[in-house]
Amino acid sequence: MNKIILLDKEFHFGIGFLILLTENTGLELAEIGDKMESGNISVFQNLIYYSRLYSVQRKKESVEFDMYDINDMIDENGGILGQFVQDFTKAFLESLSKDVPKPEDKKKVKKTTK
Repeated sequence: MNKIILLDKEFHFGIGFLILLTENTGLELAEIGDKMESGNISVFQNLIYYSRLYSVQRKKESVEFDMYDINDMIDENGGILGQFVQDFTKAFLESLSKDVPKPEDKKKVKKTTK
């Protein structure tokens, strides 16, 4: 399953999370990587918030946090460059290609001339 436990909380990835994220932020999937690379801080809070939200919703639990709580979680655990955000980001990026088949190495066929 595409999830990670950080700070005793479950964060869920996968297609449902990506739909929730993109529909609520207006971000396109391709934009997320660009914003991460450019250092756009809001992309990290959105990724964490919607990952946590998706995890809670799929368990049919009540949502008892908001974006302020996510910001506090980030701030209290090293900030945007802290280990929590680093671990989350690594898990998120790995989830994008998890279980995607890798192309097989194609053997080169040498042409023979007569």
